[in-house]
Amino acid sequence: MVVQSNRLIEARYRLTVEEQKIIKILISQIHRDDTDFQVYTFRVTELGDILGITHKQQYAVLNRVTDRLLTRILKFYNPETKELLKTTWLSSARYKEKQGTISFRFDPELKPLLLQLKSYFTRYELEQVMQFKGQYAIRFFEFRKSFLGRGKNEVVFSLGELWEVLGLEEDEYEIFRNFKNRVLEPARLELLEKTGKSFTWEPVKQGRGGKIVGVRLVFDSDDEALTTGAAELGSAPEEAMAEPPGEAMPVDTESEERRAAFAELVRLGLAEKAARAILDRYDLDRIRQKLALTAQHKEVKNQAGFFIQAIQDDWLDPEIEQTQRQTEKRRRREGVEGRQRELRRLKERFMACKLAAAREQYQETPETVIQQWRDTFTQAQPVWKSLLRGKKLDFEHAAFRAFVMERLPLPTLDDFLARENLRLSDEDRALWNAA
Repeated sequence: MVVQSNRLIEARYRLTVEEQKIIKILISQIHRDDTDFQVYTFRVTELGDILGITHKQQYAVLNRVTDRLLTRILKFYNPETKELLKTTWLSSARYKEKQGTISFRFDPELKPLLLQLKSYFTRYELEQVMQFKGQYAIRFFEFRKSFLGRGKNEVVFSLGELWEVLGLEEDEYEIFRNFKNRVLEPARLELLEKTGKSFTWEPVKQGRGGKIVGVRLVFDSDDEALTTGAAELGSAPEEAMAEPPGEAMPVDTESEERRAAFAELVRLGLAEKAARAILDRYDLDRIRQKLALTAQHKEVKNQAGFFIQAIQDDWLDPEIEQTQRQTEKRRRREGVEGRQRELRRLKERFMACKLAAAREQYQETPETVIQQWRDTFTQAQPVWKSLLRGKKLDFEHAAFRAFVMERLPLPTLDDFLARENLRLSDEDRALWNAA
């Protein structure tokens, strides 16, 4: 088991995937009753095999990895002592050539984060992270475990906080799209592929220009959320850490739109109880309209009070109403476009299913029947006789394949949907041809 403080999970550092795995292996060697770090020794070949390093490269790669680990800086803030600690992960790494072993020891400053943990910790099986290939997949895997263990299925990071936690330089990924394509999406997809559980995310925008200022993560729930983090010790109070601003309600049953509105109300300064009362009393369109109106009056110091007065008295602003209509129109358009993308992917799966069925039936069809198809095909399209130049038509010829598939009893769309346990609404079917 890998058992570590939640503070360590949210500490600021950046390690390669190999470096992270070595650290997790070392953490898994710590015993629950240890009062001090031990020297953890491994055979080089065994450690290399665990990390997936080929035999010829094991000594050289591990030598480079341990060199880097001895210099990697880890930063974490202790809100109780108001201290920002900077330390390295390891105090030493020792090679013994004759024995073919390598030994590690953690830096003593890490004791509060790894030893004698009674609460505010997260644990999971070592093998769960050893399967990952992306360095950020491990970090987001731990975020998910940690926050679910504290009863939270959502968290909002400002971009500055997220950059610090992941150890990114300030000028890295200046274009958010690059961060999405190289960090967020690869991590999300690898978690889904390797564990079946992942997270969704959405940008947190600010102002009329829609500048991205943060990222909201929503974690897939599972049964482990009931035990991770306080196992065998009962539930513990939330760790005394600075909370990311604008956190949304961790309620699975609420819609994304309600959660987003709740987060905006809390960010505005409303207490959580008051924000929930607003959501229960007024419809979302009215809430969004008054939020937009409040954002237009930045000169008002009491933004929460302004919003409450605006929504109670139904203050109107023609410019805001126009913006709201445009936003709603864009939201509907984006919804249709998103569904069309999903339908395109479904159509690709359906076509692949039909193609596989056609190939199988073609292989079982007597050669005499296939020859009749060839004759009919070339008679209907004489141009192929000259283009083929004596070559024999087979299933891999695109035009002939399409001709053959029209004559085979292939699965229909309804057959495919039934097999996949899927249903398409009338609206989906109307979008199908456009997808």
